[in-house]
Amino acid sequence: MKKKWFLFLILAGCKVSSFTTIVAPGTTFENYQTFRLVEFPQQINITQPEYDNAENRQLINSAIIEELTGWGLVQNQSKSDLIITYTLLIRDRVDPRIDSAVIYKPWVDTQQDSFNYTEGAFTLVLMDDKTGNILAQSQLESVMDRNPKKFKSTIPHIIKKMFNRIENEVKENG
Repeated sequence: MKKKWFLFLILAGCKVSSFTTIVAPGTTFENYQTFRLVEFPQQINITQPEYDNAENRQLINSAIIEELTGWGLVQNQSKSDLIITYTLLIRDRVDPRIDSAVIYKPWVDTQQDSFNYTEGAFTLVLMDDKTGNILAQSQLESVMDRNPKKFKSTIPHIIKKMFNRIENEVKENG
């Protein structure tokens, strides 16, 4: 699987609506010894800075580094075997609804109402540094908890779960 793969969205949250993990056939991480973390420039998220901010991104970086060092890899930003990157996207959404669909009423109500929520997406990508081939990708999409502090506390668990799923896919395909 070549560079054709597109880096999807990004995310994390509490109520998972989609969680996918794809590992290229024949992938094994046994021959990899070093990794580097490559971050794309952070876009300023004016609407949701309480979720996407420097402190949360540092937590993401630390959790990724912890998982990879747990695999026995060493971080080397200048010369590496494996490139790790991620994307994080937080956005406000509006779901229009008809009132009677939410609350039972004995009459027909056609008044339209809306439900506002925050949605997040997090995508983790592992690439071979020499070939540029994507080896594994894990993506989580979710409706975010209304309390941004809960998002912060779930970051290490989300990253751990993503790496566990990648490991399991490698074992199943190997």
